[in-house]
Amino acid sequence: MKPFIERTEDHLYTTWADINWHAVEENVRRLQERIYRATTHHAWRTVKNLQKLLVRATSNQLLAIRRTMQENQGKHTAGVDGMVYDTPEARWKLFQEGLSLKGYQPKPVRRVYIPKDNGKQRPLGIPTGRDRVMQAIVKAALEPEWEARFEANSYGFRPGRCTMDAIAAIHTTMSRKDSSPWVLDADISGCFDNLDHSPLLAKLPVFTATLHRWLKAGVVELGSLMPTDTGTPQGGVGRSLLLVALDGMERLFDAEYADGRPKAPAFRRGHNKGIAVIRYADDVVITAPTREVLETYARPRLEKFLQERGLALSEAKTRIVHITEGFNFLGFHIRKFGKRGTLLAVPQKAKVLKHVRAIRAYLDAHKQTPAVTVIRALNPVIRGWANYYRYCAAKHVFQKVRHAQWHMLWVWAKRRHPKKGRRGVKARYFRSDGY
Repeated sequence: MKPFIERTEDHLYTTWADINWHAVEENVRRLQERIYRATTHHAWRTVKNLQKLLVRATSNQLLAIRRTMQENQGKHTAGVDGMVYDTPEARWKLFQEGLSLKGYQPKPVRRVYIPKDNGKQRPLGIPTGRDRVMQAIVKAALEPEWEARFEANSYGFRPGRCTMDAIAAIHTTMSRKDSSPWVLDADISGCFDNLDHSPLLAKLPVFTATLHRWLKAGVVELGSLMPTDTGTPQGGVGRSLLLVALDGMERLFDAEYADGRPKAPAFRRGHNKGIAVIRYADDVVITAPTREVLETYARPRLEKFLQERGLALSEAKTRIVHITEGFNFLGFHIRKFGKRGTLLAVPQKAKVLKHVRAIRAYLDAHKQTPAVTVIRALNPVIRGWANYYRYCAAKHVFQKVRHAQWHMLWVWAKRRHPKKGRRGVKARYFRSDGY
């Protein structure tokens, strides 16, 4: 077996600008590949030693600082200590202060709220900048192991996977004529707020003390410190690892062979035949041949699985539907249309209306804003929304949204020049100059 070593010739840096990022990323990637291979061979002692080595590695610490304090969108957001590391000097000072797990004590997270689509507010916990870096360091060591152990149809918070992968899995599972037509659209009530810590810590035998301190760090809201006996804060870098507690949901229904290879629903036996589970983080979809199988077999097993982790299904949002009726998942409406039963994933109507209304609200609030500012503000919004839905059956929706956007912009432009004719407004704001 190769010795557990790390290259050190590229670590003699004196400033943040001197760092050879290509060598840093290569060192981290190489160690992560070794952890992944050792996991596939069930060499657990080697996995544990490599994970400890990666946590101590200089390259991993530098890369964690870069990803959380330089590249992440929340790099300017401070925790309870009010510290941000948005300059090269501050990031280099953070590295020189040391990022060791020995004697490390995380600080409480800062509670903030963001609005939800249903009018309620979603609580977020913002760790300090140093705690976010430490979470990224540990995450880099644990992620390769669990990438080799996660179930095939688990897509949330995993590298190289996105929501469209989950939609593609549903399409592959339900597009055939003999596919299971009944769907359990399950919603876990308060997954991040009610998750029991014990099942999670039992699945993560390394860095248990550090993980325990993160989970028990507490929350600061309006100057008061509140304990966190259950649940995990939404907002930290390591929240993806906390969903390790949900791993095993697909295996409830005989989803794997003895050697770990995924087993297709058609090749399963007994009550498990035809059952498929697709999960994105805490959003779950279960398909079955009949409604009775979902009601008497699949749902009770799922509820027992969640109860062992301190969780439960939301009675208001969990429902059983036929595929011809359709269901919403991750902003898409999935349904079989027509006599031939063609399965299509289209943008969810509520998400389309929300997008159009957001543009209208911006234009109504910026009636006197220069056109250049409006273009710079709306272009990323429109482009990001279109890119999210570009791989589904969105042709007709895009046409309607495009027409609605043009109409709103035309009204906005006409209002600015009430005495100018239509041709003059068109020549000023809607020129065909290739931009």
